Amino acid sequence: MVKLFGGVALVRPEESSDVEETVRRILKSHPNVKAILRYWGIEGEYRRPRIEVLWGATPDSIVYREYGVEFELDPASLMFCLGNKFERIRTAAMVRSWEVVVDMFAGVGQFSIPIAYHARPKKIHAIEINPDAYGFLVKNIERNRVSEIVVPHLGDCREVAKQIGQVADRVIMGYLHNTVSFLPYALDTLSSAGGIIHLHSLAVRGREGELAAKAISTAERLGYKARLLGQRVIKSYSPSKLHVAIELFAIKQ
Repeated sequence: MVKLFGGVALVRPEESSDVEETVRRILKSHPNVKAILRYWGIEGEYRRPRIEVLWGATPDSIVYREYGVEFELDPASLMFCLGNKFERIRTAAMVRSWEVVVDMFAGVGQFSIPIAYHARPKKIHAIEINPDAYGFLVKNIERNRVSEIVVPHLGDCREVAKQIGQVADRVIMGYLHNTVSFLPYALDTLSSAGGIIHLHSLAVRGREGELAAKAISTAERLGYKARLLGQRVIKSYSPSKLHVAIELFAIKQ
């Protein structure tokens, strides 16, 4: 499958191993692309994509537009999942104007900026550990004119959560690898009235329900009452795993 992304074509690993044939086919269908990249997945704490340049020169940055929002980023070194497009706007539609939101894995603003642009909540704390992604997060906040809503934080979300304190009505956890291990820090940011946590993670096919059960048991062990509000499969991640999102309401007991 080929996806166009700000003038760059992204090719999944399962595409033909014949690079010349793949490049020829893409250029025939999309003659104006600037580069063709094969995407091998995300690596490391900074969630950098592993990219192979098949053709062309990768631009230093591109601008990608989605539901009225513009994102600038470096396609060769920063993560931005096109398969989450509907989930981003769906999440924004759930947010209310009086809410304070904490986005624990903000990236270049994938969730924070659509929420700010469409929902106009009271405040969004957008946390990002990767300095390169943080730089684009700041740019995208200005580009979309939401600086009065989105407060960017550079650092580890586990540390920044302590600094922010108990202010959140809603927490976004847009991360896929062992996300439940970060749940205690998300819970620490909830206000005394409790709040909703959007937790994304990978789940083994056929065992998607285990994610919600683990998240609820973790919250309860930490002294919170937790209730599952919803669960969805966002997309296939690999032959054995799915990207799943759950929503929990949690409040300190």
